[in-house]
Amino acid sequence: MSRLVCAIFIDGDRILLVRRASHRKWSPDKWDLVGGHAEKGEELDVALVRECQEEVGLTPLALSQIGTLYEAADKKHGSPFHIYSVRLWTGGRAQLLGDEHSELGWFSAEQVETLELAMSGYREMLLKSLVPDERPMLSSLG
Repeated sequence: MSRLVCAIFIDGDRILLVRRASHRKWSPDKWDLVGGHAEKGEELDVALVRECQEEVGLTPLALSQIGTLYEAADKKHGSPFHIYSVRLWTGGRAQLLGDEHSELGWFSAEQVETLELAMSGYREMLLKSLVPDERPMLSSLG
């Protein structure tokens, strides 16, 4: 079983997305959330922090799980995508690190409506994340 973690970085009324590089096997050139696979035995929040640092140089300070998605082809729900909203982080401005992505950008709800996203379920999660969250935030690595 593969477990994936994804961060929706929220800055006011904008969301950070990264475009998958054209050489990627899964959803090349489509807009994606920051994140990736949790390693064996790794807690999800720890994996999320690690992936964010590796991909865009940001360290989430507080996060809130807002849902779980599965690819349409994953009929047995064996590879969950755990989606977290992140409203507080350190690291300054997001920057592309590595070669997994070709660009990044901050998008409004109106722009999110028009983007070609890596997973169809992302759009609803992205738009939902722009509504103020009433749930308590989980502190990341203390």
